[in-house]
Amino acid sequence: MNKIFIVAHSEFSMLVRTKAFVVTLILMPVLMGASIGLSRAARNATDTNTRRFAYIDRSGVIAPALEAAAAARNATANATGQPRYEPVAIDPSGKSEDELRLELSDRVRSKEIYAFVEIPADVMNPDQPEEVRYYSNAPSYQALPQWLRTTIGAVVVSQRFQAAAVDPSVVERLIRPTAVNALGLLERDDSGKVKPPEKVDQRMAAGVPAGMLVLMYLIVMASAPQLLNTVIEEKMSRISEVLIGSVSPFELMMGKLLGCVGVSLLLAAVYLAGSYGVASYWGMQDAITPTLAAWFLLFLTMAVLMFGAIFIAVGAACSDLKDSQSMMMPVMMLIMFPVFTFAFVMRAPDGNLALALSLFPTAAPFLMLMRIGLQPGPPVWQILLAVAIMMVTTFVTVWAAGRIFRTGILMQGKSPTLGEMIRWVRAG
Repeated sequence: MNKIFIVAHSEFSMLVRTKAFVVTLILMPVLMGASIGLSRAARNATDTNTRRFAYIDRSGVIAPALEAAAAARNATANATGQPRYEPVAIDPSGKSEDELRLELSDRVRSKEIYAFVEIPADVMNPDQPEEVRYYSNAPSYQALPQWLRTTIGAVVVSQRFQAAAVDPSVVERLIRPTAVNALGLLERDDSGKVKPPEKVDQRMAAGVPAGMLVLMYLIVMASAPQLLNTVIEEKMSRISEVLIGSVSPFELMMGKLLGCVGVSLLLAAVYLAGSYGVASYWGMQDAITPTLAAWFLLFLTMAVLMFGAIFIAVGAACSDLKDSQSMMMPVMMLIMFPVFTFAFVMRAPDGNLALALSLFPTAAPFLMLMRIGLQPGPPVWQILLAVAIMMVTTFVTVWAAGRIFRTGILMQGKSPTLGEMIRWVRAG
């Protein structure tokens, strides 16, 4: 056991002194600070470009309301940091529809106008209304078409009410929607009084668990694959043969695994501290609880042991990095599987699919952690079952990797097939 810790200390010291680790360690606080600075700067960095657009009003009704709405908006545009909208009326007489559209399209391409809108004559017909056409060379910009949709829609509805002899203000008052506020549950405080429920922040309720999953994925990807490179480099340079003369293959492998776990926990501590600092800045520090952080560290430890053992086995079985590429693909798919499926768990964390996914051995560290972060959380028996499954899977993975490492670390030449590696495990 003492030799394992010696190897682990050596591996940990070697990893934390690399440039990649220093960059990774420093990158998190830098990103946290940059996110705060960017959020502050983005408050005033809004779109202030004037959007000049042409419109063809074949209905003869929309134009005055559209001009008035644009004037009202422009009066407060500078104060609110919003772009100005300048409508330009186009007379459609004397030209065919296609010629007029082509001419306006050329004006958009030459940046004389930003876009043009075509309002059909039968837009007021409630039975068979024609659609309003918006032409633009910038389809990703949605602010102007959304404003036009709202403004023209309000005018059309108002005109339809007037044609039906219905007061629009009465209809608006009668169909005014009822707000639904999401609140937590009531409980008693220490003095026995009933505490009022707190308003639920949907972004925080879903963002923190998803952020935990992403953070674990990043840490695993930053630490576990390094073991493959380390083992292959030592194998190619024959350093592993010297090390095997002092320690057993299993002690060498376990030392490397524990050193990788130490690096991962150090990264997790820095990242969690940075996340808590950002959450405190936004007044969301209650979302990162000590219990959630403890589960994160436990699941991270088992995930690094599990995937680290697999990468060590692949590294011991291969003679160079090129041979390891084909074997790495299935392992990478296992690590990425939770990223592909977390949306299903987020949508229904208490459903059968979420339970099955969070109990899948290689996905359990990620998805069960996210389910714990999603209130009210899974039942205790599901958490304990996931922990048991992960412990058994980790033990079996480390045991099998030890068998492969013992045989493959001293082998040179052609890389073994999957069948040969399975025989190595059975032959132990």
